[in-house]
Amino acid sequence: MPRLWEAALSLLYPPACCACGAPTARSGFCAPCRTAIHPPTSPLCSICGTPFETRGATDHPCGRCLNQPPRFGRARAAAIYDAAEAATHPLKSVLQRYKYSRDVSLARPLGGLLADPLPLPVADYDVIVPVPLHPDRLRWRGFNQAQLLADQVARPRGVPIDPFSLQRVRPTRPQVDLNEDDRRRNVARAFDVVRPERLRGRRVLLVDDVYTTGATVDECSRVVRRAGAADVDVLVLARAVLH
Repeated sequence: MPRLWEAALSLLYPPACCACGAPTARSGFCAPCRTAIHPPTSPLCSICGTPFETRGATDHPCGRCLNQPPRFGRARAAAIYDAAEAATHPLKSVLQRYKYSRDVSLARPLGGLLADPLPLPVADYDVIVPVPLHPDRLRWRGFNQAQLLADQVARPRGVPIDPFSLQRVRPTRPQVDLNEDDRRRNVARAFDVVRPERLRGRRVLLVDDVYTTGATVDECSRVVRRAGAADVDVLVLARAVLH
């Protein structure tokens, strides 16, 4: 019965690309838009996943991670785009609508992009923790975009998801127009673990939508480690590269 219902809906509302609006065989990205979305490729920083421009080299730590080691073990992204790229880039445009136009219907195609293929072995972790929103922001948006992405990664693999132990305890400014130092100051002491017993001794995978400088996930990793987590890694949908 559900399949008949879906078929009827498809006749009334033919699937369209979530980025450009072109007709598609199924909901999500059309083939040209999907082709324009690229995963990061080696050589990468073995810690934060920053791609290097030099070809042929092996993965190794970048200078930033050597000078200021992050509190997470490693961070990986499913896709990459230039932070200065036009808003018409398929992934960037859909992410902006997802977050700022509060279009919850985009969670499924974006989650599918994150989950296939996975850049980290999700089944190796004890618990998945989405980066939280402050309650004020959550009320405005109506959903936590990181949690909806994490759901699509966790549930098919049977990995528990914990959206409650890590909380954002003070509001912060949007990071988009801030430089790296200001981003770190902006999120400093913005998070806390309220249920440390649920993370203590566990391998934690933090999930977020976008990694730009890593300030947010680094601060989250700091408090999760302080709560006693055995390991903390980071999985994000998109890596926005600064130049």
